[in-house]
Amino acid sequence: MKDEVTTAGDLQAEVARLQAENAALRLILKEQQEALQGHDQGGRCFRCLYNETPVMLHSIDRNGLLLGVSNYWTEVLGYTREEVLGRPSSDFLTPASRRYAVETVLPEFFRAGYCRNVEYQMVKKNGSVIDVLLSAAAERDTQGAIVRSMAVMVDVTEWKAAEKALKESEARFRMIVETAQESIVAADRTGCLSYLNRQFAEMLGYEVIELLGRPFLQFVDHALHDETAARQRSRENGVSEHYETILVRKDGTRVWASVTAMPIHDATGFFQGSFAMISDVSRKKQAAEEIEVLHTHLSARALELETANEELEAFNYTVSHDLRRPLTAIYGFAQVIMEIYGAQLEPQCRDYVQEIVNGSIKMNHLIDTLLNFSRRYTVSLSREQVDVSALAEEILAELRLSDPQRRAECVVQPGVVADADPQLLRVVLDNLLGNAWKYSAKKEEPRLEFGAVERQGRETFFVRDNGAGFDMSRASVLFKPFQRLHDSDDFKGTGIGLASVQRIIQRHGGQIWAEAEPDCGATFFFTLG
Repeated sequence: MKDEVTTAGDLQAEVARLQAENAALRLILKEQQEALQGHDQGGRCFRCLYNETPVMLHSIDRNGLLLGVSNYWTEVLGYTREEVLGRPSSDFLTPASRRYAVETVLPEFFRAGYCRNVEYQMVKKNGSVIDVLLSAAAERDTQGAIVRSMAVMVDVTEWKAAEKALKESEARFRMIVETAQESIVAADRTGCLSYLNRQFAEMLGYEVIELLGRPFLQFVDHALHDETAARQRSRENGVSEHYETILVRKDGTRVWASVTAMPIHDATGFFQGSFAMISDVSRKKQAAEEIEVLHTHLSARALELETANEELEAFNYTVSHDLRRPLTAIYGFAQVIMEIYGAQLEPQCRDYVQEIVNGSIKMNHLIDTLLNFSRRYTVSLSREQVDVSALAEEILAELRLSDPQRRAECVVQPGVVADADPQLLRVVLDNLLGNAWKYSAKKEEPRLEFGAVERQGRETFFVRDNGAGFDMSRASVLFKPFQRLHDSDDFKGTGIGLASVQRIIQRHGGQIWAEAEPDCGATFFFTLG
């Protein structure tokens, strides 16, 4: 009986122990379940954060196969999650980036366990390429082996495009600066050269490297050093200006430089230095000095001309009064001798006296011609609109009246007008048409023509005849006073007419020239400025 009781007691004790253990196990299981439930909830939170973060995330195993990608990763590249999981992450790189990853990045990553800002190019599903910066960190097991990793990628396509555009812009700017004809320099806040192009170095006879870091004032002539230093200090106060200074070249020679300088400030307005464009104006300065010398000489020459004009006026007075008075007496006495004693004189003596009379008349005419010639430059111009065709018709009518026996064809282009001094223009046409009339006198069918044509964009007047013409090899003396191309026995004249015409044309700002051929006539062309 005792054994049975003992056995029952022991059984109850064992049951109680087992119940206690069971309760303990249930408590432990409950705690584990609660822990597992909490872990699962944390995992869900992590997965939600992983998927919804607005950056490109992916995780890979030790073989480089994709274990997970964020929603933004799929959105940017255009894939679904099912299309990418389990595939090598390098499948989505360009060939160049894939080689770089396999040969360089991944070996270093598996050694170090991380990488930072790796530049890759990824290929989207539609074939377009984007630039990314990838940073990744590895997760290791207890033995230190990498089991998986997580990578973050930033799309820098726009930034890379902007960087490329900036580099191209900088390259273009540098090319422009380096090939510019102007010298371009930049100085820091202390006035030392921080940049200069090749033109500035060549201007001073240095190599670029010899000038960098040296003060700009070091190359300014001592005579203008203080003035240029003051101008340089004004840059700190934001003053931009243009000035001229003298720079000293490497060989000690001087060069005049025109400087356009402006200050450089940072975004906060702090003075950083200055920028300047510099031109070599030595030739301009030399030309200005030469012009000043010429101006002085011209002023002296003008004074001489004014004096000469006064002397010419005095000469004209002498010619018109003092010279003409004895000539008039000679002519008068010769006429008296002829009238009173002409019948008593021997024929040869009478011829001598007649020669005196004829010579006096000719000399008087020559005096008039000289006076008219000398006045061509002294009479002031009074320009107005002139009907040149009507003027030519009037002169030709006078020529016909002077020699009514001549039968000449005269052609005048109608409607020709010009802005000129009418009195002086009449002298021009009187001479040119008079010469055409005179030198065509020996032609059986003489023809005179006046008109206007356009040559090199300018209205050009002409007088043409079919008369004696002349050899163009002698045209250089055509407009010189008292130079004649024909014998005076064949054609009368003083040789002063064309010289007068040229002076009048020049006073109008024009030119005159001729084209001719012996026995085939001549054409005189002239313009009026």
